[in-house]
Amino acid sequence: MTAFMIKEAIGLLAVTIVFFQLRNFLRWRALKIWGQQHGCQDPKIVPNKLPWGLERYSVLITGFDGIDPLEDIIRKRSEKMGCHTYRTFSAFNSSVVGTSEPENIQAVLATKFHDFDIGIARQKNFFDMLGNGIFTAEGERWSHYRHQLRPQFTRDQVSDLDSAEKHFQVLLKTLPEENALGWIEGIDIMPFIYRFTMDVSTEFLFGQSVNSQSNTLNALDSGNRKDLKEDMDFAEAMDEAQKTILFRIQMKSFYWLYSPKKFKKACEIVKSFGDRFVRVALDPDYKRAPVLPGQKPKFVLLEELIEETRDPVELRDQILHLLLAGRDTTSALISWTIALLSRHPEAFDRLRRSIIEHFGTEIQPTNELTFTSLKGCKELTYVLHETLRLYPIVPINGRKAVRDTFLPTGGGPDGKSPVAIRKGETVGYHTYVMQRRKDIWGENADEFHPTRWEGRKLGWEMIPFSGGPRVCIGQQYALNEASFVIVKMLQRYDKIEALDMTAPLKKSLSLTLAPGNGVKVKLHKAAS
Repeated sequence: MTAFMIKEAIGLLAVTIVFFQLRNFLRWRALKIWGQQHGCQDPKIVPNKLPWGLERYSVLITGFDGIDPLEDIIRKRSEKMGCHTYRTFSAFNSSVVGTSEPENIQAVLATKFHDFDIGIARQKNFFDMLGNGIFTAEGERWSHYRHQLRPQFTRDQVSDLDSAEKHFQVLLKTLPEENALGWIEGIDIMPFIYRFTMDVSTEFLFGQSVNSQSNTLNALDSGNRKDLKEDMDFAEAMDEAQKTILFRIQMKSFYWLYSPKKFKKACEIVKSFGDRFVRVALDPDYKRAPVLPGQKPKFVLLEELIEETRDPVELRDQILHLLLAGRDTTSALISWTIALLSRHPEAFDRLRRSIIEHFGTEIQPTNELTFTSLKGCKELTYVLHETLRLYPIVPINGRKAVRDTFLPTGGGPDGKSPVAIRKGETVGYHTYVMQRRKDIWGENADEFHPTRWEGRKLGWEMIPFSGGPRVCIGQQYALNEASFVIVKMLQRYDKIEALDMTAPLKKSLSLTLAPGNGVKVKLHKAAS
């Protein structure tokens, strides 16, 4: 009886495999016929060393230790294929078209926006930590969130730098004192930057800052490490959850198989953090901070959202989405900028001269730091653009086709023909690779040269904040805050030097791209 049941099971399995393989074959044949009607040709195919390309899943076991996935996997694959658009076939009849072609990325994000969505795997992956929000929603729900948040990121709201000034002064107080020669020797400034953006973001979102910078200083001074750990719980939980989500993304549709207790605990901490502020804001006895005569009312994003909805879960999820972007995106941009300037003294000196010319020194400022004045400092804009070109905050991303469609280029022997994309197929777009292409940026594409931006405008070959209808609504907030910090740093310090000027800059890739080994520098305070 048992042998008979085993035979039946094997037979059923064989029939199932044949059915799915036949259906897959017929779907590809139908796509090819449809594609030919639109002038499509196949892109190059990445060869599989093992059946279904199982070798590509080895990172699920080994991780990325000792590997730079952006350079050693994605960019290397593009160079080996000798093209910028290619197709990869994997297990369970899945396929991915990878591209670093500006024209294709424009199609996915803008001109063919309605042919793609972010995919159920991304939505479910983020849900455990962030719930439903603008980064994970689709269709009408996404439109609702976008409409709800857009008024909160007008120029008037994002250009208020009072909070940034206050928290930057706290940052300076937490730095070690300069020695007799005016140097702060050997400091990793990245944790200070992360705490700064956390403090500014929470004040913008909740109306009150978590004051992580001053709490850290007080805890270190008093020796109360327990209090310090409690203050760091949320930041550590968010970092831990992001690492797990990145790992789960590699598992694609099987992400749900990996959900360790540590991840669940981290997600609980993140959500309870948001719940705390929402409860306070929804309390009937809660009152906005009084406005003193002659003062401008303080903008608090959560209070503005409550005018739209009083659903505590929706409010929490929205502010967590924005907090992730406000903290991680801006801090990564500032950290990369300081890291690059510390290794390129000529670029540092050129930028500092421009800043002094526009804004004066720390002791003798000549121009107020505003949204408009910061935008008017061209050299600063060039430095930020060049930083984002080399180290895009989101270096890889993707969309899933919701219908049969095509990309405008990448097919055929010359790579110039359209490429048919099957419904359900993922298009992965590689911003990191595109923004380092030598045929676009020149032979020095891997080098930091802010002057390349003189007379150059942003196009689809450079998308640091994505593009199309889902372009980042907080990009001006991030750029304004980053500009403010860089100006204040260079007004105060006339030298920022890397402790190691030659070692390659390591990358830390989670949901955003940040320096992997911190930003270890020494700072020289300018003479008064």
